[in-house]
Amino acid sequence: MAEPEREIQYLPIEQDDIDHLTSLMAIAFDADAQKFLGQLNAGPEGYNDGRFLRKWALEDSHSLAFKICLHSKPVGAFIVWWEPEGESRLGNIFLAPTHQNQGIGSVAWRFIEQSFPTRRWRLGTPVWNTKNHFFYEKKCGFRRLYTSGSCVVFEKNYV
Repeated sequence: MAEPEREIQYLPIEQDDIDHLTSLMAIAFDADAQKFLGQLNAGPEGYNDGRFLRKWALEDSHSLAFKICLHSKPVGAFIVWWEPEGESRLGNIFLAPTHQNQGIGSVAWRFIEQSFPTRRWRLGTPVWNTKNHFFYEKKCGFRRLYTSGSCVVFEKNYV
């Protein structure tokens, strides 16, 4: 198997990407919801109709949003709010289920860490999505901070 780093590109999300990335996001979120909850449509508001990506990837002037491309084809995306001297947030990261469990997510996280150095990263993910918990803790080095309602908050410090 080829090294994923050499095959992956990170390109800014543009308006023309929204429909395709929304489709991938909906498939990824719905697959997790089906697996862990036995239901569909358990993603954040607007995840399956484009509103989420338009709002947070295109319209929010403080976010940085990238599509994750494998062999020049978008297979996922991520959104960050970067504060070099403070606390940065990973808004989301997703991959189409057909591209999960291949190391692409870990490679993408390393790209984020290297490209956006900061003092601390934080993120929230659903309580029920234990696959995400494993990824953030075991693959990315985050530690669980607390649970608030239906969300688990994770943190990674560099100081």
